[in-house]
Amino acid sequence: MKGTITTIQRMSVHDGAGIRSTLFLKGCNLRCRWCHNPETWSGRVQLQQSAGRCIGCGSCVKTCAASALALAPERIRIDRKVCTVCGACVEACPSGALSLVGEHIEPCEALRRVKRDMPFFRQTGGGVTVSGGEPLLQMEFLTEFLALCRREGIVTAVESNLSVEWRCVETLLPLVDQWMCDFKVFDDTLHRAMTGVGNGPIRENLEKLIGSGAKVVVRTPVVPGVNDNETEIGNICRMLQRFGNRLQGYELLRFHTLGFDKFAALGLENPMAGTPELTKKCFESLRDFARTILETTK
Repeated sequence: MKGTITTIQRMSVHDGAGIRSTLFLKGCNLRCRWCHNPETWSGRVQLQQSAGRCIGCGSCVKTCAASALALAPERIRIDRKVCTVCGACVEACPSGALSLVGEHIEPCEALRRVKRDMPFFRQTGGGVTVSGGEPLLQMEFLTEFLALCRREGIVTAVESNLSVEWRCVETLLPLVDQWMCDFKVFDDTLHRAMTGVGNGPIRENLEKLIGSGAKVVVRTPVVPGVNDNETEIGNICRMLQRFGNRLQGYELLRFHTLGFDKFAALGLENPMAGTPELTKKCFESLRDFARTILETTK
């Protein structure tokens, strides 16, 4: 049994307490327009292209048995409908312009890799975080991997959009020390327009999860033109108020454009191309606004 991952990010300090190793799983059931990890949308291994590295040698074209590649003035043109993602072009490319994103890996191998950072986990109170994509879409792999971490005494965290069946979340409760859950947009119609799904099941799962006694941090990415206003952030905060001290924390995440190049590399259209980064002033103002509302429940 194997899972499909994009990478294991070592020495992470933003995905839970202490120094962590973050395992990014492929596959997501949301299509957030502002996503900065579009390589995690598909659950399959994908071919990606860094056009700036291409030297136009044509080696990849000659190697492709499916005739999915062709030389173009600025980059290699990829016919993704016929590409078999065999990786032959990647091996033939001398400049590293082509690469595969995604790797099939067994839980025991994933554990072996993260255990290299055990000294850092012990010294800083860190551990392993499983993110995505939506990691709960790979339940068999995720359950086995977290169970292995538990046997090794590794502190675990899971990042989830909670747009899954409750039984999936419930299965993992004994194996997860902390949950980091997104609540992106309060208005259900806007949430559906921006992510492709409504937020009703997410609300229900969040309430059950916090009610179970789990340690939960809720996160909201603040996106220009979507939820960068006091109405949206205020409504989310007032929804969270009723959890009181049972909620471990609430964080706002500042929208950035660092992942924009990934869309072109994967042959995807960026739905938010041209959107500027959220200003520091706006972000800090909304963060202070949220803190003021939530502190009234303490």
